Amino acid sequence: MSKKRILVVDDEEDLTWTISKHLYRNGNREKREILCANSGRIALKILNEKKVDLVLTDLRMPEINGYELLDYLAKSYPETKVIVMTAFGTTELESKLSNMSVLGYIEKPFEINELRNMVENVLI
Repeated sequence: MSKKRILVVDDEEDLTWTISKHLYRNGNREKREILCANSGRIALKILNEKKVDLVLTDLRMPEINGYELLDYLAKSYPETKVIVMTAFGTTELESKLSNMSVLGYIEKPFEINELRNMVENVLI
């Protein structure tokens, strides 16, 4: 079984660190590799260098925002699964994201276990 590669993209460094730490819990180091990017620009660089199975991304970020990242993923890596994390959720946003092939959506602040469960369900 090959490792699943997850890319966590958020301009809040503490959040990317916390998410990666929790996703590695319970012996998951053998099953997955977690990469962190604190900007959309760094995320694009990683995506162009490595195959990524799942992207967890914020929407509001400087330089390249989450919408631009989602658009790039849809065009260049349509097989990559996506979960969006945002503090600015609305029903319109949820509808827009479902039309963009986003598999999951979670509002900040969230319970880390809720995000971990979403990740587990997506990677099955």
